[in-house]
Amino acid sequence: MSIKKNAGRQELIVATMLIAFGDPKAYGTAEAAIDLPGNAVPVGGDVTVITPWNSATTATLKLGDAADDDRYTATPIDLKTAGRTALTITGFKTPAAQAINALLAQTGAAATAGLARVTVHYYVEGRSAFTQG
Repeated sequence: MSIKKNAGRQELIVATMLIAFGDPKAYGTAEAAIDLPGNAVPVGGDVTVITPWNSATTATLKLGDAADDDRYTATPIDLKTAGRTALTITGFKTPAAQAINALLAQTGAAATAGLARVTVHYYVEGRSAFTQG
């Protein structure tokens, strides 16, 4: 028996979106943010807080799915501090099409400013855009 080569190749797919302080329907409730197809394997990405939230006490973001609300963020991301936080990547493969959910929470007076960019890099297992070899 020998290793079986796979000539199929694909580029990484990149999904990105912006979340502003006024976008959530309700803070504390997860909302679909980025749709992934079945067999998607996230391999990278980040959350970049461009304009920090100015809520009075706290403002955080978790990224996950219906089964695990923080699958892609090991700890809630502080939205009150500008900067970039890499996603937590575990090798998880979506069993079927599903959304990455954004769960924003804040305490104290509501924010009147804030903007973050979410970026997810993934490939789709079994997909081939071209061949090599």
